[in-house]
Amino acid sequence: MKTPLLCTALALLGATACAPGDTTEPVTRRDTIQVVWRTPVSDAGSGLDDLAIDGRAFYTLVNGVSAYDLQTGALLWRVPRPAGRPLNLLTHNGRVFVPASDVFAVEATTGAELWRVTPDSFGRVEAAVDDKALYIGTDNRRVIAYDVATGRTLWSREVLAPTTYPSSVNAIVAHGDTVYAAVLEWLNQSGGRKRGWMFALDRNTGRVLWTFLNERADEPHDVGNHAVAGRMLLINDLNGSAMIGVDRFTGVEVWRRVSSSGYLGAWDTFKVVDDVAYVASNDTYLYALDPESGRIKWQTPLQASASSSVVCGDKVFAGAYGLHRANRSDGKVTATLFLDAQGVVTGSYVRSRLQTWANRVYFVGNDGVYAVKCD
Repeated sequence: MKTPLLCTALALLGATACAPGDTTEPVTRRDTIQVVWRTPVSDAGSGLDDLAIDGRAFYTLVNGVSAYDLQTGALLWRVPRPAGRPLNLLTHNGRVFVPASDVFAVEATTGAELWRVTPDSFGRVEAAVDDKALYIGTDNRRVIAYDVATGRTLWSREVLAPTTYPSSVNAIVAHGDTVYAAVLEWLNQSGGRKRGWMFALDRNTGRVLWTFLNERADEPHDVGNHAVAGRMLLINDLNGSAMIGVDRFTGVEVWRRVSSSGYLGAWDTFKVVDDVAYVASNDTYLYALDPESGRIKWQTPLQASASSSVVCGDKVFAGAYGLHRANRSDGKVTATLFLDAQGVVTGSYVRSRLQTWANRVYFVGNDGVYAVKCD
Protein backbone atom coordinates (compact mmCIF):
# COMPACT_ATOMS: atom_id res chain seq x y z
CA MET A 1 0.00 0.00 0.00
CA LYS A 2 1.41 3.40 -0.97
CA THR A 3 1.37 6.09 1.68
CA PRO A 4 2.35 9.37 -0.01
CA LEU A 5 1.06 11.50 2.86
CA LEU A 6 3.41 9.74 5.27
CA CYS A 7 6.37 10.27 2.89
CA THR A 8 5.48 13.95 2.52
CA ALA A 9 5.23 14.40 6.26
CA LEU A 10 8.62 12.80 6.79
CA ALA A 11 10.16 15.05 4.14
CA LEU A 12 8.73 18.13 5.86
CA LEU A 13 10.34 16.98 9.09
CA GLY A 14 13.72 16.91 7.36
CA ALA A 15 13.88 13.15 6.82
CA THR A 16 14.89 11.52 3.57
CA ALA A 17 11.85 11.03 1.36
CA CYS A 18 10.49 7.50 1.08
CA ALA A 19 11.91 5.54 -1.81
CA PRO A 20 9.75 3.10 -3.76
CA GLY A 21 9.12 0.01 -1.65
CA ASP A 22 9.87 1.81 1.61
CA THR A 23 6.28 2.49 2.65
CA THR A 24 4.69 0.62 5.54
CA GLU A 25 1.86 -1.76 4.70
CA PRO A 26 -0.68 -3.41 6.99
CA VAL A 27 -0.08 -7.07 7.78
CA THR A 28 -2.99 -9.31 6.77
CA ARG A 29 -1.35 -12.74 6.82
CA ARG A 30 -1.39 -14.27 10.29
CA ASP A 31 1.48 -16.53 11.32
CA THR A 32 2.01 -18.37 14.57
CA ILE A 33 4.33 -15.57 15.67
CA GLN A 34 2.32 -12.37 15.35
CA VAL A 35 3.74 -9.74 13.00
CA VAL A 36 3.08 -6.24 14.37
CA TRP A 37 4.28 -4.41 11.26
CA ARG A 38 6.29 -5.02 8.12
CA THR A 39 7.93 -2.32 6.01
CA PRO A 40 8.91 -3.59 2.55
CA VAL A 41 12.49 -2.88 1.43
CA SER A 42 14.42 -3.22 -1.80
CA ASP A 43 17.86 -3.91 -0.23
CA ALA A 44 17.73 -6.32 2.69
CA GLY A 45 21.49 -6.46 3.19
CA SER A 46 24.07 -9.17 3.65
CA GLY A 47 22.31 -11.16 6.36
CA LEU A 48 25.01 -10.84 9.03
CA ASP A 49 24.33 -7.29 10.14
CA ASP A 50 24.22 -6.57 13.86
CA LEU A 51 21.68 -3.78 14.02
CA ALA A 52 20.97 -1.18 16.71
CA ILE A 53 17.87 -0.19 18.65
CA ASP A 54 16.78 2.33 21.26
CA GLY A 55 13.42 3.39 22.68
CA ARG A 56 12.54 5.36 19.56
CA ALA A 57 13.86 3.63 16.47
CA PHE A 58 15.32 0.52 14.89
CA TYR A 59 18.52 1.38 12.98
CA THR A 60 19.43 -0.81 10.01
CA LEU A 61 21.79 -1.03 7.05
CA VAL A 62 18.96 -1.12 4.53
CA ASN A 63 19.62 1.09 1.47
CA GLY A 64 22.15 3.03 3.55
CA VAL A 65 21.85 3.65 7.28
CA SER A 66 18.11 3.87 7.96
CA ALA A 67 15.98 4.51 11.05
CA TYR A 68 12.50 2.98 11.37
CA ASP A 69 9.92 4.00 13.96
CA LEU A 70 9.56 1.25 16.57
CA GLN A 71 5.78 1.55 16.80
CA THR A 72 4.77 1.91 13.17
CA GLY A 73 7.70 0.87 10.97
CA ALA A 74 7.70 4.26 9.22
CA LEU A 75 11.02 5.36 7.75
CA LEU A 76 12.27 8.26 9.88
CA TRP A 77 15.52 9.11 8.09
CA ARG A 78 18.24 7.65 5.91
CA VAL A 79 21.87 8.56 5.26
CA PRO A 80 24.26 7.05 2.70
CA ARG A 81 26.14 3.93 3.72
CA PRO A 82 29.93 4.43 3.91
CA ALA A 83 32.37 2.62 1.66
CA GLY A 84 32.95 -0.82 3.12
CA ARG A 85 29.74 -2.17 4.60
CA PRO A 86 29.76 -2.00 8.43
CA LEU A 87 29.40 -5.19 10.46
CA ASN A 88 27.34 -3.45 13.10
CA LEU A 89 25.69 -0.23 14.18
CA LEU A 90 25.65 1.08 17.73
CA THR A 91 23.42 3.55 19.54
CA HIS A 92 24.20 5.35 22.78
CA ASN A 93 22.96 8.53 24.44
CA GLY A 94 21.11 9.86 21.41
CA ARG A 95 23.80 9.00 18.85
CA VAL A 96 24.16 6.28 16.23
CA PHE A 97 27.69 5.12 15.42
CA VAL A 98 28.73 3.58 12.11
CA PRO A 99 32.15 1.83 12.04
CA ALA A 100 33.51 1.07 8.56
CA SER A 101 36.27 2.39 6.30
CA ASP A 102 35.07 5.74 7.59
CA VAL A 103 33.83 5.87 11.19
CA PHE A 104 31.10 8.41 11.90
CA ALA A 105 28.38 9.39 14.35
CA VAL A 106 24.94 10.79 13.55
CA GLU A 107 22.20 12.33 15.66
CA ALA A 108 19.68 9.56 16.42
CA THR A 109 16.54 11.64 15.88
CA THR A 110 17.46 13.23 12.56
CA GLY A 111 20.43 11.39 11.05
CA ALA A 112 22.46 14.62 11.00
CA GLU A 113 26.18 13.88 10.99
CA LEU A 114 28.05 14.85 14.17
CA TRP A 115 31.59 13.79 13.31
CA ARG A 116 33.57 11.56 10.95
CA VAL A 117 37.08 10.11 11.07
CA THR A 118 39.10 7.83 8.78
CA PRO A 119 41.27 5.17 10.48
CA ASP A 120 44.65 4.36 8.95
CA SER A 121 43.30 0.97 7.88
CA PHE A 122 39.91 -0.60 7.35
CA GLY A 123 37.76 -0.50 10.49
CA ARG A 124 35.09 -3.04 9.49
CA VAL A 125 34.70 -4.69 12.86
CA GLU A 126 32.02 -5.39 15.41
CA ALA A 127 32.68 -2.35 17.59
CA ALA A 128 31.60 -1.27 21.08
CA VAL A 129 30.59 1.98 22.76
CA ASP A 130 30.20 3.32 26.29
CA ASP A 131 29.75 6.73 27.92
CA LYS A 132 33.34 7.67 27.13
CA ALA A 133 34.37 6.21 23.81
CA LEU A 134 33.61 4.33 20.64
CA TYR A 135 36.04 1.40 20.38
CA ILE A 136 36.88 0.00 16.95
CA GLY A 137 39.43 -2.45 15.60
CA THR A 138 41.27 -2.40 12.30
CA ASP A 139 42.82 -4.85 9.89
CA ASN A 140 46.30 -3.83 11.04
CA ARG A 141 45.73 -5.31 14.53
CA ARG A 142 44.99 -1.97 16.15
CA VAL A 143 42.29 -1.00 18.68
CA ILE A 144 41.31 2.68 18.69
CA ALA A 145 39.18 4.62 21.18
CA TYR A 146 37.38 7.70 19.80
CA ASP A 147 35.70 10.28 21.99
CA VAL A 148 31.93 9.73 21.58
CA ALA A 149 31.18 13.47 21.43
CA THR A 150 33.90 14.69 19.06
CA GLY A 151 35.54 11.71 17.34
CA ARG A 152 38.92 12.75 18.75
CA THR A 153 41.33 9.84 19.20
CA LEU A 154 41.73 9.08 22.91
CA TRP A 155 44.21 6.24 22.43
CA SER A 156 45.36 3.76 19.80
CA ARG A 157 47.02 0.42 20.55
CA GLU A 158 48.58 -2.17 18.23
CA VAL A 159 47.74 -5.32 20.19
CA LEU A 160 49.56 -7.84 17.99
CA ALA A 161 52.92 -7.38 16.28
CA PRO A 162 52.99 -7.48 12.44
CA THR A 163 52.87 -10.99 11.04
CA THR A 164 53.67 -12.63 7.70
CA TYR A 165 50.02 -13.23 6.89
CA PRO A 166 46.88 -11.12 7.51
CA SER A 167 45.61 -10.57 11.02
CA SER A 168 42.89 -8.21 12.17
CA VAL A 169 40.67 -7.23 15.08
CA ASN A 170 37.23 -8.72 14.45
CA ALA A 171 35.13 -8.02 17.57
CA ILE A 172 35.21 -5.77 20.64
CA VAL A 173 33.27 -5.69 23.92
CA ALA A 174 33.51 -2.90 26.50
CA HIS A 175 32.62 -3.71 30.11
CA GLY A 176 33.43 -1.60 33.16
CA ASP A 177 37.02 -0.42 32.93
CA THR A 178 38.04 -3.10 30.42
CA VAL A 179 37.84 -3.46 26.65
CA TYR A 180 38.05 -7.01 25.28
CA ALA A 181 39.31 -7.28 21.69
CA ALA A 182 39.35 -10.45 19.57
CA VAL A 183 42.04 -10.82 16.88
CA LEU A 184 42.07 -13.42 14.10
CA GLU A 185 45.57 -14.31 12.85
CA TRP A 186 46.15 -16.27 9.64
CA LEU A 187 48.98 -18.80 9.76
CA ASN A 188 49.23 -19.43 6.01
CA GLN A 189 48.46 -17.57 2.80
CA SER A 190 45.04 -19.15 2.24
CA GLY A 191 43.78 -18.69 5.79
CA GLY A 192 43.14 -22.42 6.09
CA ARG A 193 45.23 -22.37 9.24
CA LYS A 194 44.49 -19.67 11.77
CA ARG A 195 44.41 -18.93 15.47
CA GLY A 196 42.60 -16.48 17.70
CA TRP A 197 43.77 -14.02 20.33
CA MET A 198 41.80 -12.23 23.01
CA PHE A 199 43.25 -9.07 24.54
CA ALA A 200 41.98 -7.32 27.66
CA LEU A 201 42.83 -3.61 27.58
CA ASP A 202 42.49 -0.83 30.10
CA ARG A 203 39.59 1.34 28.96
CA ASN A 204 41.34 4.61 29.81
CA THR A 205 44.79 4.00 28.33
CA GLY A 206 44.62 0.98 26.01
CA ARG A 207 47.28 -0.81 28.08
CA VAL A 208 47.13 -4.59 27.58
CA LEU A 209 46.14 -6.32 30.83
CA TRP A 210 46.25 -9.96 29.68
CA THR A 211 46.29 -12.10 26.54
CA PHE A 212 44.50 -15.36 25.76
CA LEU A 213 45.57 -17.52 22.79
CA ASN A 214 43.23 -20.06 21.22
CA GLU A 215 45.05 -22.54 18.98
CA ARG A 216 45.36 -26.27 18.40
CA ALA A 217 47.97 -27.96 16.21
CA ASP A 218 46.94 -28.33 12.56
CA GLU A 219 43.42 -27.03 13.23
CA PRO A 220 41.85 -23.66 12.36
CA HIS A 221 40.71 -21.81 15.48
CA ASP A 222 39.71 -18.27 16.28
CA VAL A 223 38.01 -16.07 18.83
CA GLY A 224 35.01 -14.11 17.67
CA ASN A 225 31.91 -12.58 19.18
CA HIS A 226 32.05 -12.59 22.95
CA ALA A 227 30.09 -11.46 25.99
CA VAL A 228 30.60 -10.83 29.69
CA ALA A 229 28.78 -13.01 32.22
CA GLY A 230 29.82 -12.20 35.79
CA ARG A 231 33.44 -13.29 36.15
CA MET A 232 33.43 -15.08 32.81
CA LEU A 233 34.13 -13.93 29.28
CA LEU A 234 32.13 -16.17 26.93
CA ILE A 235 33.84 -16.64 23.55
CA ASN A 236 32.74 -18.31 20.32
CA ASP A 237 35.31 -20.21 18.26
CA LEU A 238 33.69 -20.31 14.83
CA ASN A 239 36.31 -22.41 13.05
CA GLY A 240 36.92 -24.70 16.01
CA SER A 241 33.17 -25.28 16.58
CA ALA A 242 33.64 -24.46 20.24
CA MET A 243 32.26 -22.31 23.04
CA ILE A 244 34.84 -21.18 25.60
CA GLY A 245 34.64 -19.67 29.08
CA VAL A 246 37.64 -17.54 30.11
CA ASP A 247 38.18 -15.85 33.47
CA ARG A 248 37.88 -12.21 32.43
CA PHE A 249 40.19 -10.99 35.20
CA THR A 250 43.08 -13.36 34.47
CA GLY A 251 42.63 -14.59 30.89
CA VAL A 252 42.75 -18.24 32.01
CA GLU A 253 40.51 -20.73 30.20
CA VAL A 254 37.98 -22.29 32.60
CA TRP A 255 35.90 -24.48 30.29
CA ARG A 256 35.44 -25.42 26.63
CA ARG A 257 32.59 -27.18 24.85
CA VAL A 258 33.31 -28.54 21.37
CA SER A 259 30.49 -29.51 19.01
CA SER A 260 30.78 -32.91 17.34
CA SER A 261 28.30 -32.00 14.61
CA GLY A 262 30.87 -31.22 11.93
CA TYR A 263 29.39 -27.75 11.47
CA LEU A 264 31.05 -24.43 12.21
CA GLY A 265 30.49 -22.80 15.58
CA ALA A 266 28.43 -19.70 16.30
CA TRP A 267 28.31 -16.27 14.65
CA ASP A 268 25.90 -15.30 17.38
CA THR A 269 26.85 -13.47 20.58
CA PHE A 270 25.84 -14.98 23.93
CA LYS A 271 22.81 -13.30 25.53
CA VAL A 272 23.16 -13.50 29.32
CA VAL A 273 19.96 -13.14 31.36
CA ASP A 274 19.41 -14.21 34.98
CA ASP A 275 22.72 -16.10 35.07
CA VAL A 276 21.92 -18.18 31.98
CA ALA A 277 23.70 -17.74 28.64
CA TYR A 278 21.77 -18.33 25.40
CA VAL A 279 23.36 -18.71 21.97
CA ALA A 280 22.25 -19.85 18.51
CA SER A 281 24.82 -21.80 16.52
CA ASN A 282 25.69 -22.88 13.00
CA ASP A 283 25.56 -26.46 14.30
CA THR A 284 21.73 -26.10 14.06
CA TYR A 285 21.07 -25.85 17.80
CA LEU A 286 19.86 -23.18 20.21
CA TYR A 287 21.62 -23.52 23.58
CA ALA A 288 21.07 -22.46 27.15
CA LEU A 289 24.08 -22.99 29.40
CA ASP A 290 25.60 -22.11 32.74
CA PRO A 291 28.25 -19.44 32.07
CA GLU A 292 30.37 -20.42 35.08
CA SER A 293 30.83 -24.09 34.15
CA GLY A 294 29.70 -24.36 30.53
CA ARG A 295 27.15 -27.00 31.55
CA ILE A 296 24.34 -27.16 29.02
CA LYS A 297 20.90 -26.71 30.58
CA TRP A 298 19.13 -27.52 27.32
CA GLN A 299 19.74 -27.57 23.59
CA THR A 300 17.02 -27.37 20.97
CA PRO A 301 17.39 -28.49 17.32
CA LEU A 302 16.38 -25.86 14.76
CA GLN A 303 16.95 -27.94 11.60
CA ALA A 304 19.11 -25.18 10.09
CA SER A 305 22.20 -23.16 10.92
CA ALA A 306 21.23 -20.32 13.23
CA SER A 307 22.79 -16.86 13.08
CA SER A 308 21.21 -14.93 15.96
CA SER A 309 19.32 -15.13 19.22
CA VAL A 310 17.61 -12.69 21.55
CA VAL A 311 15.81 -12.99 24.90
CA CYS A 312 12.41 -11.34 25.29
CA GLY A 313 10.56 -11.92 28.57
CA ASP A 314 10.24 -15.64 29.22
CA LYS A 315 10.99 -16.51 25.61
CA VAL A 316 14.16 -16.80 23.55
CA PHE A 317 14.07 -16.24 19.79
CA ALA A 318 16.46 -17.64 17.19
CA GLY A 319 16.89 -16.76 13.53
CA ALA A 320 17.61 -19.81 11.37
CA TYR A 321 16.11 -18.72 8.03
CA GLY A 322 12.78 -19.00 9.79
CA LEU A 323 12.16 -17.35 13.16
CA HIS A 324 11.82 -19.70 16.13
CA ARG A 325 10.32 -18.87 19.55
CA ALA A 326 11.26 -21.13 22.48
CA ASN A 327 10.62 -21.23 26.21
CA ARG A 328 13.55 -20.00 28.27
CA SER A 329 12.75 -22.62 30.88
CA ASP A 330 13.06 -25.77 28.76
CA GLY A 331 13.94 -24.74 25.19
CA LYS A 332 10.68 -26.06 23.73
CA VAL A 333 9.86 -24.30 20.46
CA THR A 334 6.32 -22.96 20.77
CA ALA A 335 5.98 -20.95 17.56
CA THR A 336 7.69 -20.20 14.25
CA LEU A 337 7.47 -17.65 11.46
CA PHE A 338 8.14 -18.15 7.71
CA LEU A 339 8.10 -21.97 8.03
CA ASP A 340 5.48 -24.45 6.83
CA ALA A 341 4.33 -27.54 8.74
CA GLN A 342 7.41 -29.43 7.52
CA GLY A 343 9.77 -26.67 8.68
CA VAL A 344 10.52 -25.47 5.14
CA VAL A 345 10.95 -21.76 4.41
CA THR A 346 7.89 -20.52 2.55
CA GLY A 347 9.31 -17.43 0.82
CA SER A 348 10.19 -14.77 3.37
CA TYR A 349 13.08 -15.44 5.72
CA VAL A 350 15.29 -13.78 8.35
CA ARG A 351 18.43 -12.11 6.96
CA SER A 352 19.74 -10.02 9.85
CA ARG A 353 20.46 -10.64 13.49
CA LEU A 354 17.69 -9.98 15.98
CA GLN A 355 17.09 -7.04 18.31
CA THR A 356 14.49 -6.62 21.04
CA TRP A 357 12.77 -3.75 22.80
CA ALA A 358 9.87 -3.95 25.25
CA ASN A 359 7.66 -6.84 24.10
CA ARG A 360 8.82 -7.00 20.49
CA VAL A 361 11.57 -8.52 18.38
CA TYR A 362 12.91 -6.60 15.37
CA PHE A 363 14.85 -7.86 12.36
CA VAL A 364 15.44 -7.44 8.63
CA GLY A 365 14.04 -10.10 6.33
CA ASN A 366 14.76 -10.67 2.67
CA ASP A 367 11.67 -8.63 1.77
CA GLY A 368 11.17 -6.16 4.60
CA VAL A 369 11.92 -4.81 8.05
CA TYR A 370 9.81 -6.58 10.70
CA ALA A 371 8.50 -6.16 14.22
CA VAL A 372 6.90 -9.21 15.89
CA LYS A 373 5.34 -9.80 19.28
CA CYS A 374 7.30 -11.75 21.87
CA ASP A 375 4.27 -13.63 23.23
